[in-house]
Amino acid sequence: MRIQTIFSRLICGFVLAAGLSVASQVSLVNAQSNASPDQSQRTYPVVSWEVYYAVLDTVFPRNDPDTNKTFFEFVLRFEPSSHETSQIVIRNRGDKTEVTEYTSLDGNIFGKLNEALAHGAKEDAAALAKSIRVKRREITLPEAQIKGWYKDFFDSVIATQKTLQQTGAESLRTRSVDLVLDGTTYNVWYKQGLNKTSMSLYDVEVDTPGSDGELKLVQWMNRIRREVSKTK
Repeated sequence: MRIQTIFSRLICGFVLAAGLSVASQVSLVNAQSNASPDQSQRTYPVVSWEVYYAVLDTVFPRNDPDTNKTFFEFVLRFEPSSHETSQIVIRNRGDKTEVTEYTSLDGNIFGKLNEALAHGAKEDAAALAKSIRVKRREITLPEAQIKGWYKDFFDSVIATQKTLQQTGAESLRTRSVDLVLDGTTYNVWYKQGLNKTSMSLYDVEVDTPGSDGELKLVQWMNRIRREVSKTK
């Protein structure tokens, strides 16, 4: 679903909150029209972003246990609107590359946390994190494949920056915005020595038939996600 308004054409993470808010308001209006007076006053708690991301960082660790041996590191995190939440960590140790896949066995973590709050759970990040089941899988891949990912990352970043620049200029010209309300937040962190950079992008939902996304960096992330998932 796409909505045009009068600002700028951007695809970014804040749209997720907007989409969830719109969906919640529509559901609430529909429920109130069919509910009794007492039922129409019911409200459902929504986990705060602070607690949500604290839970994600607990169940999907990003910290390197041995930075002295790491040449470079990628962390790819996928936060879909409805599909399972997941993360892939790629660490090059010089003589080998470690690839670790984390997948939520409880599906979408944002939805799982809101369900827990609706059933009386307290909004405590540590306690909520313990309720999330995660599958951790270590994978061995050919170094040639890792080197290909490494090269393609920088090419994808450059292409994505150009796309954002072009869409930003078009936004200023048309005074319109194109928002994806039912997509995925794609987070990537890159570290090389003391140098660190990260990007958070909002694009099509993972596993969308016929599309890996509009942005090249998102396409790169979805390609890695698919290749890792197929590796036994």
